[in-house]
Amino acid sequence: MGTSTPFNGGKNSNPLLPSWLDDPSGDPGTSPAEPPTPLIPQSPAQPDNLPPGSPQTPQTPPAAPPQPLPSEQRYTPGRKAFNKGARTGNSADRERSFKQAAASYVSRSGGGGSASARASADRRAAGRLVDLLVRAGADGSDIRQELRRLDLASLAQRSTAEIFEALIDYVCEPGGDLDQAFVRDAYSEALHEVPKDMISRLERPDGAMINFILERFIANTIMSRLLNAVGNGAITLPETATSAISLNDSFRDWILGRVQDAMEATKGIFREGQVAMQIDHIYETAYGILERTGQNEGDNQ
Repeated sequence: MGTSTPFNGGKNSNPLLPSWLDDPSGDPGTSPAEPPTPLIPQSPAQPDNLPPGSPQTPQTPPAAPPQPLPSEQRYTPGRKAFNKGARTGNSADRERSFKQAAASYVSRSGGGGSASARASADRRAAGRLVDLLVRAGADGSDIRQELRRLDLASLAQRSTAEIFEALIDYVCEPGGDLDQAFVRDAYSEALHEVPKDMISRLERPDGAMINFILERFIANTIMSRLLNAVGNGAITLPETATSAISLNDSFRDWILGRVQDAMEATKGIFREGQVAMQIDHIYETAYGILERTGQNEGDNQ
């Protein structure tokens, strides 16, 4: 993939939760009011059944809530499994390692639902992409009419390939964070995977064309997240560039297959007004399949 900047999560010295979160006022710019100073010195409260002057029993402080593991520790098992697969030349062993690495990532992200929730930018972009393709493929419409409806008529004179390359700023939210980098990279790569003899079908995409683009977009976003968490640096492990490309391709093809399994429920039909719900279901199902597949592999060993 084109994204090269890894993100290893929050550090103990740089927590994800701000220090003022426990402030009852909820305002990071204020601090709790100081209690009034008593006019008469007060002695600590004593239990009623103890005589004056008896030593006090110190109160037990409340237990601190458990802190989540930093990302570099949370995904260590998945990283080890992926690295093992990267070093082997046996395709069956490599796929087994991929399954275990992916399952570990999803499990330690909280399961399929939580992993999907983390990919909110991915899901929103997928929804916009499908909405656009569905409207362009409707009777009496095409992509150029949709451009005019979106006040993007200046793009309508370009070739179909150029139109969809320019639509990256419509499909993908602006921003320079890592999530947005994943999404933009996934969109660009999905377009590049469309065979030249199929480009013309994007003018007025049918169900098969919509599925083709969406499957690859979703697979690319999932792969980016997995590689950043459990494959960070592993793609450079093979001795040659050719073997690195082979590793990358085989991992991606395996993920694409799981995404295609997840999309079976749509039967290639997306309905206006239901696209967001359908996309959420596909992502959650895909992550769930990745988790179950890897767990089953571990049970069979």
